[in-house]
Amino acid sequence: MWHSDVCPVIGLQGELQATTVADFFDQMGRILADRPDVVVIDLSRVAFCDFDGVAALVGAYRRARQLGARLVLAGAQGRCAQILHRTGLDQILRPVPARAEAAAAIPA
Repeated sequence: MWHSDVCPVIGLQGELQATTVADFFDQMGRILADRPDVVVIDLSRVAFCDFDGVAALVGAYRRARQLGARLVLAGAQGRCAQILHRTGLDQILRPVPARAEAAAAIPA
């Protein structure tokens, strides 16, 4: 987790699945406690995301919206991008191709 010039960023690595989603939720909870306007989730280093991972992203999206924050997914590729597409989550969260492009997706 780190802060860009614009907003907090959670950089995920490896697999987003049943055994790792608890850590992701802990990070999201810490970030959302500060009530940011936008949170970027960098998926560029996620090799695998299963349905538990998708459920975690949906939960993060819902929690962020409840608190008035916008969630931006960045850098999903390979199997991770495929599952976002298959589940339709890419239509809800509109991921951007790279973390560097996430700042452009954030309204001023």
